[in-house]
Formats: sequence, structure tokens, C-alpha cells
Amino acid sequence: MTRDKVAQKIAERFPDVPGQLAVDVPAGKDKPPNVCDYGNPRCGAVPVRFYPNGWKCDEHQPARTSRRTTP
Repeated sequence: MTRDKVAQKIAERFPDVPGQLAVDVPAGKDKPPNVCDYGNPRCGAVPVRFYPNGWKCDEHQPARTSRRTTP
């Protein structure tokens, strides 16, 4: 089939949407913010960054990535 024939078939199938494919897209879901997952019970602090061992706040970030200096 040529492009013209394909476009004509699409237009016949979806007459209300000229030149576009009619697809229902579900709305995005609101997710709760990520929280620090250190400890039991969880720390729960916000804001956090992702590390290989999970979401951590500045206080609980892994030692190898810590920005703190030793005195």
C-alpha cells in the first residue's frame, strides 16, 4: 500500500481525528514524594537523593558519598 492509501484508511476508520491516531491516554497518577528509608521505623525525611542502597537524606547518606569532612 502507498502512503496515500494508508492515510485514506486511517481517515475512514477515525473520521473525527483527521491525520492523527485516536488513542485514549490515561492520566498520570500522583505519587507521594520519596522519603529517606533509613532505619526501622523509617527516618521519613524529605528531600532525599537516590543512592545504590536506596533513598537517603543528607544525614543518612552512605559514607563513601558523604560530603562531610573529618576534623
